[in-house]
Amino acid sequence: MLIETEKKSDQSVISHSDSPIIDRYIIRKISGFITGLLVKTPVTPNQVTIISLILGIVSASFFSHGAHAYTIIASLFYLVSTVFDQCDGEVARFKNMASDFCKTFDIIVDSIVNAAITIGITIAIYKTNGSGLTIIVGLLAMTGIVISLLLTTYFSGEGKNDTGTKEMLDKLNNKDFFYIIMLVSVVFNQMIWFLLIMAIGTNIYWIIHKIAHRKVSNGI
Repeated sequence: MLIETEKKSDQSVISHSDSPIIDRYIIRKISGFITGLLVKTPVTPNQVTIISLILGIVSASFFSHGAHAYTIIASLFYLVSTVFDQCDGEVARFKNMASDFCKTFDIIVDSIVNAAITIGITIAIYKTNGSGLTIIVGLLAMTGIVISLLLTTYFSGEGKNDTGTKEMLDKLNNKDFFYIIMLVSVVFNQMIWFLLIMAIGTNIYWIIHKIAHRKVSNGI
């Protein structure tokens, strides 16, 4: 079942450029095993998505405490949430239950989880320094992450004839970078690094994405 799951997961509607290493060789390996178990149960893709949502909110709650031990636990919950986020699409394909609603629901949940985690990290840092700048950076990071996710999802097929632009956006839209920054920040207990990089990087990405999409739409 695991092997079959992996084969089908390779046919995912998610672009391989989304994460060429960690997503394919770690996240999908774990999700393939779990999906192999889930497809034997009555569980639906949307129920798996809800599990991902719950795990993501729990992760955000742990992040908000700020203590290093809580941050490590939070990152583990986030990892499991990410795995189940992969599982819902695999279950949908195996059970032939894929639908536009499932896709939209998944996008909404991804946005909520990312926003919640960013808010949790912002709260933890604000408890430490009490600076209003932390809130501004947190809002920028949350906004950038959510907008980037929505733009990437809804316009993933746009600009396919503009090879240069597509390659540039693919390099910027790489979850490996997100995972590595998260890991390093957690290990060194410096979540401010994550917040700052996300606040700057994600907003640069969505602005470039928007400009590129506009050029393609205008036939430039």
